[in-house]
Amino acid sequence: MKSKERLLFTSFRPARDAGLVLAASILMLIAVTFAFGQDPVSSIAQTPTATQADVTKSGDQNRSNPGSQVVGGPQGPATPSEKERLAVNPVTGLVTSSASNYKPLTGKERWKLYWKQNYLSVGAYFGPVFTALVLDQATNSPAQWGGGFSGYGRRLASRTGSAIIQGTFQAPVAAVLHEDVRYISSAQQGGKRRALHAVVYSFLTYNSQGHPTLNLANLGGYYASTAISTTWLPGHYSVAKYTFTNGTEQIGLGVPVNLLQEFWPEVTHKVLHRH
Repeated sequence: MKSKERLLFTSFRPARDAGLVLAASILMLIAVTFAFGQDPVSSIAQTPTATQADVTKSGDQNRSNPGSQVVGGPQGPATPSEKERLAVNPVTGLVTSSASNYKPLTGKERWKLYWKQNYLSVGAYFGPVFTALVLDQATNSPAQWGGGFSGYGRRLASRTGSAIIQGTFQAPVAAVLHEDVRYISSAQQGGKRRALHAVVYSFLTYNSQGHPTLNLANLGGYYASTAISTTWLPGHYSVAKYTFTNGTEQIGLGVPVNLLQEFWPEVTHKVLHRH
């Protein structure tokens, strides 16, 4: 009888775990919808607007020195379109906002960015494909999933699910805390300064006023997704230990990803020969 009860419990556990994951995903999706219902406090409203005298003065200066005119005319340089502002890097899965010309996300942009970064872009899947192959398949982790295509398929599904949960946790929390989910690129010159900036902004982001703040939504998302992933991983884990160890590992992996994102313009120009 005990063996039958044990068999029944074992066969029931995957269904129970799947139900828990599905319920958690639904709750987080509801939170996303609720959190994106309101736009964050815009720093644009706090930016002094140019007076008519300033515009006239700028126009006079441009007329007296035609070489100083910018593409955008006397109103200033042309601002990037929404498509450019929300372009997802196909390798890192990140979107960049420049610190030198920062503009906070609206609620509508946050919603679009959530779908693009987690589902509707090549970058949403490149990371899971790469990490499942290099970190998991190459080391046969977890060993219970075996090798070959079937083992890799399970590892890829696990990495993809964790990434979606991480993004689904991050998005509403970032909206509530007025944190930016994009990578904030450096406004400084020089490789060393930009590299240091990329490391620091693996832990920081901008708030809606354009000020540096601890990236709680992103960091918390890594730990939350790691904890939830224990519901489908084979074997027995100490949830607290596994969450801390692997969540911290994920945060550490974010450093080289941010370095690549920071120097992506140089990569596309020199390696891919794009301007």
